[in-house]
Amino acid sequence: MGLFDFLKKNSAVQTSLKSRQNETKIQTCTKEVQKLSCSQKEVIIPRAQIKNTVEIEGPPLLSDLIKTATPSRQGLYPHEIMMLEYAPCFKKSNNTFQQFWYYQYSVTEPQSLLESLYNRGFIEVGDLQSALDKLKISEIKDELKLLNLKVTGKKEELINRLFENGDVDYLNKKYKERYFVLTPKGEQELKENKYISYLHRNRYMSVWEMNEKIAQTHYPYRDILWGYFNEQSDKHFQNCDFGLYRNIRLNMHDFLCEEEKYKPAFHLLAEVISYDLSGLGNGYKFILDNKIEKDICLESRLVNFFTSGDEVTLPPGIIKCFESLKAKFDLSDDEFISYVYKEFSEIHIYDRVFNADECANIILSEIGLEKCKIKDSYKVAEQRIRKMSVL
Repeated sequence: MGLFDFLKKNSAVQTSLKSRQNETKIQTCTKEVQKLSCSQKEVIIPRAQIKNTVEIEGPPLLSDLIKTATPSRQGLYPHEIMMLEYAPCFKKSNNTFQQFWYYQYSVTEPQSLLESLYNRGFIEVGDLQSALDKLKISEIKDELKLLNLKVTGKKEELINRLFENGDVDYLNKKYKERYFVLTPKGEQELKENKYISYLHRNRYMSVWEMNEKIAQTHYPYRDILWGYFNEQSDKHFQNCDFGLYRNIRLNMHDFLCEEEKYKPAFHLLAEVISYDLSGLGNGYKFILDNKIEKDICLESRLVNFFTSGDEVTLPPGIIKCFESLKAKFDLSDDEFISYVYKEFSEIHIYDRVFNADECANIILSEIGLEKCKIKDSYKVAEQRIRKMSVL
């Protein structure tokens, strides 16, 4: 049984509470929602209406975002720098663009943006190399086979082998499409604004928000992001939104691993595991305010953790992170076990399902270091929660 189930079902618990208090009202609303859902399924929006819907419900206008943004040293805005990252994927014409250009960057005419970067000298049309780079490895190997050449090696090696031994005129005629490549000016732009591609990959905050914070503080983007993580952690904790708090702490773990700060990253991962095993989700303060709500929460914990007949399991991604960090420490198994128990003992969570030692035991059991103890931890925790539900 996955432990994220409890976090997901916490909103369902609150719905159940409201249902007990005002069942008739909920049933009426449900019928209205069902009617709306059925009607929406049958509606076919004429093409002419789609544009109006996008204008009303879409992202902010690019012109409005630019008004509050600060251009780079070479005069580019975030959306333009992001296009430099993707430019080698595009040709001079007949391109298909991903939807994120509109929904994340408010770009309605990405082809025009490419042409603008080309005219300003940030990109140029590539040569045969740009075309071969876009081929599948199998296609390059087929060309090498025709020349009775080796087909082993990485893609770059295969392309170089084809250049050195193949007929360039033949290849130029066969692979006519040319893709954009960055000029030195474009490469420098990406180098100076690494936060753009980083936030595009990780989505911790929008590039526009980061652009504004960099202009205000002049701090490195990673320092700004770390401060942002701490602000969000504090906000979610104060609101008792422990599921969201847990997610931010996992982001912070990933961030520290990138910087090879493995010990503080391990402590954050231990905190994430502790919250996964706590049974606490979002809006827990709401549950504490009413005895009926708290009773339902206890019942839900019993259902989610102890009635399936299976032992508790952690998400595979969390186990993989744990194993990855273990490999970074030069510790024997016994030393590592002691270290894990120590780290978990320093994490204090109110009203949790599994205590610190049990959390440590469960994660150690997942990687085969303490499998003999997991059933005891599981049984003791179940007895404790059942006793609480009776009180």
